[in-house]
Amino acid sequence: MPRAKHPGRKHIRALPKRAELIAELGRALSELEARPGLSAEERGRWLRLRHEVEKMDREKPILPATIDPADLSDLPPALLQELSIAHADPLEAQIIAVLQGCGGSADLDQILIGLYRRFDTIQKRRSLQNKLWRMVRKGTLRKAKAERGIFSLEAPNARGRKGCRAK
Repeated sequence: MPRAKHPGRKHIRALPKRAELIAELGRALSELEARPGLSAEERGRWLRLRHEVEKMDREKPILPATIDPADLSDLPPALLQELSIAHADPLEAQIIAVLQGCGGSADLDQILIGLYRRFDTIQKRRSLQNKLWRMVRKGTLRKAKAERGIFSLEAPNARGRKGCRAK
């Protein structure tokens, strides 16, 4: 059964397509297997393929390696207690979702507008700016070097806050 759609989770939106594709493939293989005039070899090949499709249908879909820490709705309470991200700031997740929607980078005004349009939240400019800089320090976001006021999802090389200084 496909999972529900969640904003910012592209891989979840693809799951219904996978289920539809598997169902359509199973129907097509059943029709091919039932055609008159097929040799026993061809009929056996279609039957084996149909059984493989049925196995795929019963398996849980494999999700991509990227995990959205903002959506924890499908996790059991026992696992939530073990996670350190279970207490993550929802504003951070919203900022990341807005930046993803803007193609990976945006300025402060675009983030403010995106938060309002997507999540109906109005943030104070100063508090959002402080939040963005804390996320930059943490390594979640990066500040564009060439342009002023642009924040991006691509994190720079992990150097940490206390980098080695050249002597």
